[in-house]
Amino acid sequence: MLGVPVQPERRIGRKLKATVLGRCRVNRNVLYRNLNMPRIFLINVGANSAHRATARCPLFSDGSFIFVPFPHDDDTEEMLPYPVNAWPFTNNLRWHQTHVDPDWPQLTYGDYFLNPRAAALKTAESNDILLFWSLLWDNTGDSWFDFTDRQSWHLIGALRIEEALWPGQRSTDARSRNRQRAAYNAHFSGDNSPLEPGNVVFIGDVNHSMLFEFAVPLVTQLDRTSLLYRTFRTASDEPLPLNGKHWSGYTRSCRAICDTTDRDGRKRATILRDAIVKRNNIDILADL
Repeated sequence: MLGVPVQPERRIGRKLKATVLGRCRVNRNVLYRNLNMPRIFLINVGANSAHRATARCPLFSDGSFIFVPFPHDDDTEEMLPYPVNAWPFTNNLRWHQTHVDPDWPQLTYGDYFLNPRAAALKTAESNDILLFWSLLWDNTGDSWFDFTDRQSWHLIGALRIEEALWPGQRSTDARSRNRQRAAYNAHFSGDNSPLEPGNVVFIGDVNHSMLFEFAVPLVTQLDRTSLLYRTFRTASDEPLPLNGKHWSGYTRSCRAICDTTDRDGRKRATILRDAIVKRNNIDILADL
């Protein structure tokens, strides 16, 4: 019998910077909503440039798109097949030769945080926002044969964490209203087996999570007007350089790009929110 699951180190509610004679001394560089304001994690998902010969996410002329999960390069097949609407945008693959994650109908996302690129997710907690971006290819029709060679990078969805399941936990450990949703995630085998070491499944708040209807341009051109350059910072909290290392080198690994307890982080989160609201019916910062 499994013991009580051991969760990775988690953040604890943040304390006010100082209290003097029973009164709060306000740090003007920090905005306080409560003791646990969220962070925004940027995560790359879906078929990418390495899969250009077998799977691509199409972008249509009206700005709508279809999310196409990445294919397995070997003979691996998983329980969940390609979504029906994604299947026409694959080439020479088997129906189950994919890892369907995020699971947009159920609003869950799983990852393997022992992979260095996903290690930052060990600190994710309730109310944090997972913001997903993908490589999209212009498509003039409704099939694989209608792709052009033009590609671009866009925000495609968001998931506000309601709860998370960690190694050793089962889908039945979720809140009762979330158990069925969790069980469908690709990181569970479907038989209520526990999550294996290094695996986590995040369950989204259904009122503040969605696959966007319209893609939100992330990198339009290599200057400060692109959404990426306006909102992303290097690991040392510096603006992305326009010269030298390519921007993809800074975004390949998942990490928190905005911490809303910080005034600058809140400002950049608002820029992201406003860009998303212009094209989609969701305010990622609502009720925070």
